[in-house]
Order: sequence, then structure tokens, then C-alpha cells
Amino acid sequence: MTKNQKATMAHGDLMAIYEALDRVQAIIEFNLDGTIVSANQNFLDIFGYELDEVVGQHHRMFCEESYASSKAYAEFWKKLGRGESDAAEFKRLGKDGKEIWLQASYNPVLDAEGNPVRVIKFATDVTKDKLQIAEYEGMVRAINRAQAVIEFEMDGTVITANDQFLRIFGYRLEDIVGKHHRIFCDPGYAESQEYRRFWEKLGRGEYESDEFRRINRDGGEVWLQASYNPILDLDGRPRKIVKFASDITTEVQKRSLALLEMSTPVTKIWDGVLFAPIVGIVDSKRSVDIMNKALSSIADTRATTLLLDIGGVAIVDTAVANHLIKIAKAAVLMGCRTIISGISPAIAQTIAELGIDLGAIKTTSTIEAALRESITKSGS
Repeated sequence: MTKNQKATMAHGDLMAIYEALDRVQAIIEFNLDGTIVSANQNFLDIFGYELDEVVGQHHRMFCEESYASSKAYAEFWKKLGRGESDAAEFKRLGKDGKEIWLQASYNPVLDAEGNPVRVIKFATDVTKDKLQIAEYEGMVRAINRAQAVIEFEMDGTVITANDQFLRIFGYRLEDIVGKHHRIFCDPGYAESQEYRRFWEKLGRGEYESDEFRRINRDGGEVWLQASYNPILDLDGRPRKIVKFASDITTEVQKRSLALLEMSTPVTKIWDGVLFAPIVGIVDSKRSVDIMNKALSSIADTRATTLLLDIGGVAIVDTAVANHLIKIAKAAVLMGCRTIISGISPAIAQTIAELGIDLGAIKTTSTIEAALRESITKSGS
């Protein structure tokens, strides 16, 4: 193969490559001063021009006036004139003034002596992606203003948190980054099987939404209406957890106070049998109130059986389970057989994980079963 044949083949390869680019990319050529020499159909379609409307015009026709008259713009063309390329995302304007974003490169074309003679630009329209990203970023900023946000590694290690979250819990960011989520939890709960299952569920990519009791820097109680949201990678695998939360501590405290003010009835339903239905949230104050009323009723009626129904208790965690067991055991100490009804599978699991010895305390899943048990024993 002769030298001319090789040159002809190389030229043919270059033309084939250029034609391939011409089919898929927006291409425009400029003189070194920025005057437009030519543009392909892809470029013209993006900007809404005909070829004769752009040839002989300056590149600044695609730019905002403030940018076109700036030192940065002048330096941009000086850089290209020195033979240096530039690649980035560029904001430009179409014929109707609409905003267009291009992922583009400006490439000086050199002559045989290595001197730049013109500039060719290859571009892809990324306007849709850019606007979508801007919309997402706007949503994230709105969420950050309105909600407490914290991010975790999949093992529960804190990555970052916004100011709202830090304010609620009384921490600085450097106090919590690298620490585990359990620093916000009651120690008993943080060591429980329930807590381990919580993180296992998130690890499978399943989200969790509920009211959550947490602990602030000073050991105070914080209640959050929150969702834990696994963030997935491109292959659908969870890579981190983002939690969005609202502080509902005041609301929960008001509900709790209302329940405290609403006396729990302890009613005689049969000779020797007392019935106490417990509804709502059980905290330390309310458990003392229920215990005092139950013990007084046992003493006054000489009851031999106390039926506690907990089917209406809103949340049964480590603390609540301990409160309920204390009430039952106090009744047993007064010689009153105690039956706890309304035991769900979740409550049973919580009590089992705590390792609490129920001793003489009888449990049933339904009120009906407890009533039959209490009345039968009372009548025997």
C-alpha cells in the first residue's frame, strides 16, 4: 500500500467518524473570533434556527447579554484562540429565548504547523436532565427547611444531619457524625431484638414509617413522626438510609396528659373479680396512677382476681412492658391473681426478649378468654 493510499484511507476513516458524530451530536463551527461558519441540523433543531440565520453571526447570540459582555466570556475566546479546548456544561439561549443546557466541548482545529485556525463544538442537549435535577434539588431544599433530616450508612452509622435535626436533639454535627443511631435510643431498646429487626428490615430495602420515641443529648424524651427511607443504587441495592422527621413531642405529651387526666376505670364485674381496660399510651406517671387505683380497689373489694386488658395500648416497647408487669406484680403481692389480656404476637415477643419472669401472672390473647378464666376461677 502506497503512502497516498494510506493517506486516502485515513482521510476516509476520519470522514466516517465525523459523519457518525454528525448523526448523533449537535455540531457547530466558528472562526477564532467566534463568528459562526456552519452548524449541523441537530444543532439548529435544538436552538430553533435555520442555517442562514446563524452563519456569519457571533457566538454571543446564544448567550445571555450579561455573560456575553463579561470578562469571563472574553477570556473564554482568548483561551480557544490559544489552542486550548474547553469542556463543561454550558447554559445557552435558543431562538425564543428559552434556556438550553449543553454538555459540550469547544475544540480548536490546528493547521499543519499546529496553529489554531477555527473552533468546532460538539454538544449534547442535557436541558431536560438539568431541569429535573434542579427540580429535585429544589424539593430537597424545601424538605430541609421544613423537616428534620438525617442520613445513615446501612449499618446505622450517621453520615450527616441538617440543622433542624440537630436543633431538636441538641447536638452539633461533629458530635454525631460517625456515631451509631443507637445514641438517640433508650439503652434497653437499642439492645433489643426489636431494634436489630428494625435495621435488618431497612437493610432489605424496606422503609419504616411510624411515631418513634427517641432520646436527646440531655436524656430527655423526643417523639418523632418519621420515615426511614432506603436509598437504592442503580442496581436496586440499598446504599444508605435517609430519615425525614417532624417533632411531635408536644403533641404526644398533650395526648399523654389527656390520658392521665382520663381516669382508668377499675370495675367490679363479678364477685371477687376486677376489670381494668388500659387504653392509649402508658408512661411512668400513668402506670403509677393505674397501679394506685388497682391496689386501692383490691383492698376495698377484697378482690381475688384482677383482669388487665392491654388490647388498646398504643405502643408496647421495653419501657411500657416493664410498667405493665409492675402493675400486675403489685396486685399479686396483695394476694390478687392477675390476668393480662390483649397479648398480641408483637407484645409477647417483646416480653420474651426482655426475659421477664411472669411468675403467677396469667396471660391471654383475648378479653373473652380472660373473662372465662377469671369467672371460672372465682366461682370454683
